[in-house]
Parts: sequence; C-alpha cells; structure tokens
Amino acid sequence: MQTKITKLFEITHPVVLAPMGGVASGALAAAVARAGGLGIIGCGYGDPKAGYGSPEWIAEPFDIAGNQKVGAGFITWSLARRPELLDLVLEAGADPIFLSFGDPSRFIPKIHAAGRRLILQITSLAEARQAKALGADVIVTQGAEAGGHGTTGRALF
Repeated sequence: MQTKITKLFEITHPVVLAPMGGVASGALAAAVARAGGLGIIGCGYGDPKAGYGSPEWIAEPFDIAGNQKVGAGFITWSLARRPELLDLVLEAGADPIFLSFGDPSRFIPKIHAAGRRLILQITSLAEARQAKALGADVIVTQGAEAGGHGTTGRALF
C-alpha cells in the first residue's frame, strides 16, 4: 500500500510509532522500522535524577536501534529547557523530528538546516495553521482521547 506517508518516509507500511516517552524505546522503534514502518523514539524520558530528557538517556535508545532508520520525538516545552538534546538526536541521525505541545518555531531552522523532516503535533486549529506556516511535513492532531495533553484536550475533526 502506497500513501503520502509511505512515500515521504520511504517506508513499506503506513505505520508510525508515536514517540511516547518511556514507551517508544530504541528497541521498539527499531522493530517498527524493520517491519517496514516509521519508528520514532520518545526522547523526553530519562533518569528522574537527571531530569526530563537527559543526554545520557538519549544515547542509549539510539545505540539500541543500531543502524535502523528511526526518528526522535520531544515535548517541545521540555526541549526548550534543554535545547542541546536536539543536537544529540540530529547527530544520531534521527529523521524525522516530531515535536508536540509548545511553540516549535525556535527549533525548526536547525531541523530544516540538517535536512530532516518535521512532524508537528497540534491540538487546535490555530496550531494547525501555525504548523503549516512553519513548514511541517506532517501534522498530527491530538485530543482528549489520546491523553488530553495540549491546549484544548479535544479532538479537532
């Protein structure tokens, strides 16, 4: 089956692993990639002592994923506290970069300069318009049925 997603990410199946911190590990992302889907590592998890999203934790899942092509996902407001984490995943070869919950605009020039694709998760029509204007390759909508994170906590469509 070919879709816009399979063509964009050069995958066999239109299956995308959501980058949920603590769940979307390097092993799971690599397994999804091996099966023909798009594996995305949730990079917001980490050692509670080191803080939410630590450099030490980020290295491990990418090592585990090995040579599988996988992406990286962050909660944007957390990445704003530790912007150096974006550099780490770009150096690890992560593609795409998936950003959720917060203003992503400061990170997009670096993502685009690295030649990586961008997925933005939105929770409102205003955020959808912003994501389009910022050049998102993919826009993901999320509402209360998926955890209720974000500004509205309800489905858009």
